[in-house]
Parts: sequence; C-alpha cells; structure tokens
Amino acid sequence: MLDLKKLLTLRGFFSFTFLLLVILSITSLIFVNSDWNVKKVQLIAQSEDVDTFERILPAGQNSSLKAMQKGYQVICRPLQQPDNNLCGLVFVLPKKEGKGFPLDTYQSIAFNISTHSSAENFDGRVRVFVKSYLDETKEAVDYVRDYKFHAVRLDQNGYTQVPLSRFKVETWWEDMHNIPYDLSYVDLSSVHSIEFFIHKLPLQDGEEYQLTVDQLEVFGVYFLKNTLYMMLFYSWLAFCVFFYFIFRYKEAKKIKSKAFIDPDSKLLNMNGFEEKYQKLIGQDVIFYKVKILNWNNLVRNFGMTMSHFVLREIVLKNYVFYRSFFYASARINYDELIFIRRRKALSNEEEKGFINTFTTPVNVVGLGELRLDIKVGASIEKSAPFNSKVVLERTDIAHQSILHRDERIQFFSNEISQQAEERSIIERQLRLALSENAFYLLYMPIFSASKQKIVGVEALLRCNFGDLKNMSPEVYVSVAEEKGLVRDIDFMVINMALNDIANSDFGEDFVISINISSQELLDTSFVDRFKEIVVRAGVEYQRICLEITETFLIEVDAVCVNTIKDLRALGCRLSLDDFGTGYTSFQQLLNFPVDEIKIDRSFIAGMEGQNGYDVIVDSLVSIASSYDYHVVAEGVETKCIFDKLVSKNCDLIQGYYISKPIHLVELAKLNEKIEKREVCF
Repeated sequence: MLDLKKLLTLRGFFSFTFLLLVILSITSLIFVNSDWNVKKVQLIAQSEDVDTFERILPAGQNSSLKAMQKGYQVICRPLQQPDNNLCGLVFVLPKKEGKGFPLDTYQSIAFNISTHSSAENFDGRVRVFVKSYLDETKEAVDYVRDYKFHAVRLDQNGYTQVPLSRFKVETWWEDMHNIPYDLSYVDLSSVHSIEFFIHKLPLQDGEEYQLTVDQLEVFGVYFLKNTLYMMLFYSWLAFCVFFYFIFRYKEAKKIKSKAFIDPDSKLLNMNGFEEKYQKLIGQDVIFYKVKILNWNNLVRNFGMTMSHFVLREIVLKNYVFYRSFFYASARINYDELIFIRRRKALSNEEEKGFINTFTTPVNVVGLGELRLDIKVGASIEKSAPFNSKVVLERTDIAHQSILHRDERIQFFSNEISQQAEERSIIERQLRLALSENAFYLLYMPIFSASKQKIVGVEALLRCNFGDLKNMSPEVYVSVAEEKGLVRDIDFMVINMALNDIANSDFGEDFVISINISSQELLDTSFVDRFKEIVVRAGVEYQRICLEITETFLIEVDAVCVNTIKDLRALGCRLSLDDFGTGYTSFQQLLNFPVDEIKIDRSFIAGMEGQNGYDVIVDSLVSIASSYDYHVVAEGVETKCIFDKLVSKNCDLIQGYYISKPIHLVELAKLNEKIEKREVCF
C-alpha cells in the first residue's frame, strides 16, 4: 500500500505525479505505435463481411476482365487503336452517406501489382489514379467535369504501400479543363474510384498487355502520432512548469557555491562549466557554443547594465527550454555561452527553437526592442576529451566558419578544421607580407563621359608574396578582418594611395577612391590617425573618396555615424559600394547621406539581357540624380553597355571597357591619349 504520509509531502507528490505521467506516456506511446492503433480495410477480399466494390471495370478498347483467386486481371489486345488508348482496371468504391468513399481518414493504400506484355521495351510501370468527386460547395464553371484526378507512378511490380500524401492533382486534368485555383487542391474525402493503368503509351498494336491487381487495402490509425506527441509535450511541459516553480527555491541548494554562477545571466560561469565538464569526460556529449556577435555594440550603445539585462531576460524567459533540452548551460565569456547536451543532438526543429530563444527581441521600456545577433558553433564528441579547451576550440572554429554566411549554426568537421587551418596559413602569410611590405596598388580608372577624361581612380590592393599573389584580395582581406589585421592593411593602403596621388601630375579635381573596412568606422581613433596620414601626404580632403559596402548600413550604429560625420566635415567624400545588393532604401540614404553610389556590376552586366536590369539601372540613376548623388557604374565591359549608360545620363563609368587596373604611370599615358582623341569611347 502507498504510504499516504509520504505521498502528501512535496517530494512524494512530485514522485507520484512523475511516475503516473511516465506510465501514461509509455502506455500511450506503446498504443500509438502498435497494431492496436492501426485500422485496415481490405477492399479486395472473399469475405462477405467487408465492403466490396460497387463495380469493377476493364478500361480501354478491346479489353477483357478476368477474376482471379485473390484479385482481378485485365487483358488488352490493341489493334488499330488510337494513340491515347488505355489499358487498366477501375475499382469503383461504395458510397458512404451519399458521398464518395472517405479515403482522407486513412494514411496509405497498399496493393499487389503484376504487369506483363509481349511488347518490346515494356518497362512495367503503372500509374495509379484516385478519382474523386468534385467538392459541390465550390462554384465551378460549366465545362469543369464532375471528377478530379490524383495520381502516382510506380516503377516496379509487387506489393507496394504508398502514402496517400504522395498522390498529387494531375496537371493534365487542370490544363485540359482550365481548372480554377480554388478547385485544384488534393481532396480524398469523397473518392469515386481507384484506377490502375499501364503507364507506357501509346500501346503497340498486335501486342498483349496484362495488368493484375490483388490485395488492395487501405491503412489508417485511430489516433495520430503527432496529436499524441503534442498532448504529451504539453502534459510534460505543464508538469515541468508546475514543479519548476515549486522546486525553484530548492535548486539554489544544489549549487555548491556562488562561485559557480554568473551573477548577470544566472547561468553557470566558467568554473561551473569546468565542474560539470569533469563529469562528462569519455561520454557521448554535444556542445553548442553561442557567440553573441553584437555584444560590443550593445554595450557601447546601451551600457553594460542594459546589455546584461537583455541577456538575463532571455535566459529567464527560456529557462524551462534550456533545462528541458540541455544537461548544463554556462556563460564562459561576456559574449559566449555554452550548452551541453548528452547522447543525442537537437533535431532541426529543436535547433530552430533554440536559436529563436536568442534572436527573439526583448522589449525594453523606453528603448523599444533589443535583440541579439548570434552564431552557434557545435561539436559532437563521441568521447569527451580530458581537456575542455579542445572542445571549446572546435566550437570556435565551427562558428567562425559561418561568420560571413547566412547560416546560424555549424557543426565542427574535419573539412571545417582544414578550412580553418588554410585560413591560419593565409593569416601567417599576411603577417609576413605586411612585415616585408609585399603589397602594392593598382588603380581602376573612373571615366567621365561628359568631360571625356579620367576624373578619378579606385585603389585596388594586390600582393606579390607567396600564395597571396595568386589569390583574390577578397579572400585574404576577409581573413584579415577575422584576425584583426584589416586595420593595418587599411592604413597601409590609405598611406600608399595618398602618396601615389601626391607624387602624380593629375589635376586638383582628380579623386582617389579608397575602400575601408567597416571596422574602421567602429574605431573612435580612426579619424585622428587618418588626418595624420592625409596631412603628411599633403593631399586635399576634397580629393579623397572613402568607399564602404552597402550591406554595412544594416549594422550601422551611433559610433559609426559620428565617425562618418567627422570624415565628411573634413571634406572627404563618402561612396556606397555594391549598391543594390543589400537592403538600403533611398529613405535610409536621406537619413544617412552619402555623396556617391556605385551601382553593383551584376546590374550593369545584366543590361545586355532582357531580364529587367535595364529598367532597374534607369531608376537608380534617375532617383540618385534627383537627390544630387554622384552615380558610378561598375563593371562596364562593352560599348553597348557604355552607350546605354550614357543615354541614361550616367556620367561616371568604371570597368574593363575603359581599362583594366593599371599603375598610375600607365594611367597618365591613357588619360593623355584620351585627351588627344587617340583613344575614344
């Protein structure tokens, strides 16, 4: 007998409820996955106590029906028949309550098919139709017939069980009768017949075709698994939530010391993580490390206290989720959290839910919605190593591999490790190239169609060191951004470009465009260092145009705005590169003004086709001109595109049609030839 006194205690009531819920869950799972939950109807049977067909008909001209011991056979002998002649069996199902047979209460249909033919190259394929009555509640035009057709194609004979979800509405039926959209959905609630046909058409004259069907059955369940799983989920969720609040005050006693708790997030700290990790050595464990990419921006704009508040709100709001899915959760750095799961990784749906717990915005009174931008690096450890640093390094490599991609989560693999090693090699070569001054600049001319001369250049970085000389600058610059070397490269490029221009004979209106990383705009010391280089080179600020990519405006913050304002106040121009590839609107440009936009080369190249790029470019040029923005067309390769741009009043042209990237000495010679009309565009 149960000890009532023990049962009435809080822990006893928890144990009793937990045991009861476990028994009910296991019983329900056993039932829903057992034959007791399966309902089966044998449509072809010799017994009189089951539903029989209303009619069984052969289909096709010159065909005959033959009853077999366990099924039916149709034999077709086409002779001088039309190409669309068919050969098949039609099983007309009995009606239920004045409607067709309700197949939508079942999940699959099974049958045994056998096909034979004396025709050459007969492949034995069969097309199975489920013909339904049209929904009478829907208004249909007069020429729409009374039935709709659903079908699947089978490539082999024998016993086959096909999910009814595989049947799709036949497009020939929709096309033949011009079926309205609201009638073209799958509907198996009122089925007229199940039909089997030889798939290969046309039938060959003088040959014999046989199609035999037996064991025709439909299968369903009394209780859907998803419904049960959802009920169990909510039952367990209610159970966990209920006892979570009851036992919450006791959880504090399980923590050995406050030294194991991060006071700001209420998760374990690094010490707590290490204490938990020691118990997992040698076990099958999955680690998920969450990297908060915008943590520094949050701290800079809203302060450390508010940033911790946002993180704490997220953790508290999703505490039940974390406890349900993870063995332990810890904050190992200001912007890094790690979650430990044993034995089995999260499913795709669980991953989405996990990521959503962080990316769902937090509503802060007076500030609006604040959200975290995260990447998740994960590592599956079949036997957790003795040193936790190995695991942390793997998760770090995994998340770094998707920093510049759309994915939110990435698992560690040997391939990713190899890529990380390759990027490390590039980093080492970058450092050596910087120390040996192995970089140089080429210049892409910017041509003015109205002035018929080169009015500026864009400085392009090149390297003649090791493997870097055969590598696209985009590759090693992205590594430089990741490894913190991009600022050294940026200032090197600025210094080299300004010195080149200062030592050239180009006019005072000649503009040098220099690409800078978005990291520079986050650096409050950038403007002062930039001014030192400009003063030392002796170049007027009005001749300098700094280019940033359009996608950077998505992440712009107050520090960036102030930096840009300071640069513009000096007299520098600001150009928005790759315009059209991001999400910037002209309304944003009014709030965040620039001097110039550079239309991305993908739009320019597309102008030669018939895919609408011509209209897009026309609109960009027209609107930009209305707001007094300079417009530069990048990637102009042909005279056809050049002439089109000029006709659209796009004055500034950049691309291989004018010139490939060259040294300033060659550029001066080219400009001289253009002015003398030795070279014309």
